[in-house]
Amino acid sequence: MRIETTRFGTIDVNDQSILQMPDGMLGFEYCTRFVLIEDIPESAFKWLQAVDDAAVAFIVINPADFFPEYEVELTDGQAESLDLKDPGESVMFTTVTVARDEGKVTTNLVAPIVINSRTLQARQVVLQDERYCTKHVIGYSASGSSRPEAAKAA
Repeated sequence: MRIETTRFGTIDVNDQSILQMPDGMLGFEYCTRFVLIEDIPESAFKWLQAVDDAAVAFIVINPADFFPEYEVELTDGQAESLDLKDPGESVMFTTVTVARDEGKVTTNLVAPIVINSRTLQARQVVLQDERYCTKHVIGYSASGSSRPEAAKAA
């Protein structure tokens, strides 16, 4: 299948790799099909690109790469809605934001995207866990900060 994107132009994707998100993403409920794009091989950062809206794409990470203690406990209803039969079937991503004014790179640990790797069903779930917030700092972009570690972190 060919899809149009504003960031990558026209790309070919395997129909079998399309994630089905019946509820969409928060604020983008009308987008129910996505693909993961690895723009830079081996990078921790990937793109979650909407199939049906060329302009909708999110930078995502595997939160375990930055927060090894991060854990998500799904409710029985959430696990059932994803048809998860085994915890090993789940793959998780969180969205990333870069604050233009200060260059702070953060991720939303409150609303992870959980994917069933067997069925490619996906949902963004909202956690009721006080340990997490919507803007956990993961680094600073080189262009947005004069901090010396900025070039190393992002």
